[in-house]
Amino acid sequence: MARFIGYQTSVILIFVITTMMILPGLATLAPSPSNFMFLEECKSRLHARCGKEIFITIIKEWSISDRCCMEFVSMGQPCHFALVNKALSGPLSKLNKSDALTKSVEIWNHYYKK
Repeated sequence: MARFIGYQTSVILIFVITTMMILPGLATLAPSPSNFMFLEECKSRLHARCGKEIFITIIKEWSISDRCCMEFVSMGQPCHFALVNKALSGPLSKLNKSDALTKSVEIWNHYYKK
């Protein structure tokens, strides 16, 4: 009887260890506070209307107004790509990410040269 209990304990122990090894890999990591602060700072540099214009431009053929173009370029490339990546992981997650990122780069290059 003692061997049977030892077998059950071994199986349970293996199951628990395996579970502990797998679950951390499945966890969704929260953004770091510094990343969150960076995104908030980027959002504060852009009026909501301009943000909407830019994302419509990424999704469809559209143009950005001169005022929004100035805000867009002045917020900087790191902010632009950080906000696009954040939007693609959230509200715009159903879009084809590679197409949206490619379009995002094209838009940045076009308006940065203006």
